[in-house]
Amino acid sequence: MVKPAAVFWNETWAVTEVDMKRLGEWERKIYGPVVKQGMWEIETDQELRELYTDLDITSDTRKNRLEWVGHVVRLDQVRRVKKIIESEPEGSRRRGRPG
Repeated sequence: MVKPAAVFWNETWAVTEVDMKRLGEWERKIYGPVVKQGMWEIETDQELRELYTDLDITSDTRKNRLEWVGHVVRLDQVRRVKKIIESEPEGSRRRGRPG
């Protein structure tokens, strides 16, 4: 239940490597405190991955983005998303800080 809420609409995010690292850290924080027989059992990320097979949120994010791009590529030319993705920017930006 936690993962679907965390990656909702993640196909359209402008995600950087720092964001992906933070998502992974957040996921380990959520799933990390696992208690077995009254003792903290999880000591490494590898043990956590073995316990939860669907743990890798960063791979899911990348997979979802690729699926979304495939969907956009198959859209008709009249769709707005397709036009935006395939458009080329016109003109140039001024140098320096916007203001």
